[in-house]
Amino acid sequence: MESVNSLGNKRELFVDNFLIDSLDATTLKLHHPTPVDIAIKYDQPWEIGKRGVSSSFYTTVLKDGDLFRMYYRGHATNVCYAESEDGINWYKPNLSLEEFENTTNNNIILKDISDSSAFSPFLDMNPEALQSQKFKANMERDCPSRTPETKGINFYSSSDGKQFKNFGADPAIPWMMPNHFDAQNVIFWSEVEKQYVMYARFGVGSNGKLIDHDRYRQRSLKKGEMIRSTVRSTSSDFENWSEFVPMEYSDTDSITPSAQLYTNQTTPYFRANHIYISLPGRIFFGKIKDPKIVRDIDDEDFGDCSDGVLMTTRAGSNRYDFTFRESLLRPGIGDKNWTTRNNYPACGVIQTGETEMSIFVQRNYAQTSAYLERMTLRLDGFASLNAGYDGGQMITKTLDFTGNKLELNYSTSAA
Repeated sequence: MESVNSLGNKRELFVDNFLIDSLDATTLKLHHPTPVDIAIKYDQPWEIGKRGVSSSFYTTVLKDGDLFRMYYRGHATNVCYAESEDGINWYKPNLSLEEFENTTNNNIILKDISDSSAFSPFLDMNPEALQSQKFKANMERDCPSRTPETKGINFYSSSDGKQFKNFGADPAIPWMMPNHFDAQNVIFWSEVEKQYVMYARFGVGSNGKLIDHDRYRQRSLKKGEMIRSTVRSTSSDFENWSEFVPMEYSDTDSITPSAQLYTNQTTPYFRANHIYISLPGRIFFGKIKDPKIVRDIDDEDFGDCSDGVLMTTRAGSNRYDFTFRESLLRPGIGDKNWTTRNNYPACGVIQTGETEMSIFVQRNYAQTSAYLERMTLRLDGFASLNAGYDGGQMITKTLDFTGNKLELNYSTSAA
């Protein structure tokens, strides 16, 4: 008996093959965002390191009522904050929370966290969440002074989105897999699953098999033996977490992705929260052998290059759909974005106009000109079903839905 896809009254996007039974002269087409402006420049002393260059990184963008909030790593161990009333014009408020060079006139919310690799907050939409913990965050704890047994991630909470305090065990979740947590790890409350969901970094063997954790600890892996990937875990109470399950990838039909995925940036799409949009930073190590690069680059891995890609998954699934392997976010013209850790998407997609949504992208990393770029797409417009001038046909799978009408979003012309 043929299975039926039940839509209910939910919006569906053409980002995967969920609706599609067959295609004739039609394809799924990836849409590339348009660069529009600089959201913020990393130009303050607490965002700048040696030689005046910035390694600000790991950005999260949140919508909180009528306010948009941004969190990012400043220089070294500083966690910084910016905000906006429209998601377009951003400013760095003077918070007077942390002292830097004998003044609190800055936008630092956490300072001198000795191992603040990636502070990753979210707005807790759990209806039972405490007001004092309206905002929660995780941060990797991987400083050299920690033993492998005490490495992991710690949890933070805040009532106002600015003053965060550590809570729970130390670490809240210990390091238990190769390369575990070594990037920006994403947590959110899933309104569909009715539980907290975490997507975290781990390393898997390039042969498709799990890597022995002791070999990783002993640094005995050969070059190219490990691929950066993602695991998933869930919790009903933010304290007890399920076993981490490696995500599978549709393009390889395995837990090993087709490239190194440095971040995962997986969040529910705000207009269809059963679909989780993932915007990983994809990195290629040592690909540029003799780069003509800007002179102010300050990173030993300048020969690496990166881009941003689109993947999706669905509530409750342990599988990423990697329909579009081409890059969503490209380095572009010039050499400043053809160096390591550039073109990485921030975590979070927000609506910034009646028909517009914005994505934020890391540019000119580890250079004096480092900044975060805002790029826009049509609302719901990550991808579409597309046919040429002669037309084409798509036949859906058997569907049912709630209500007496079905709305289609399409674009055509006079011809």
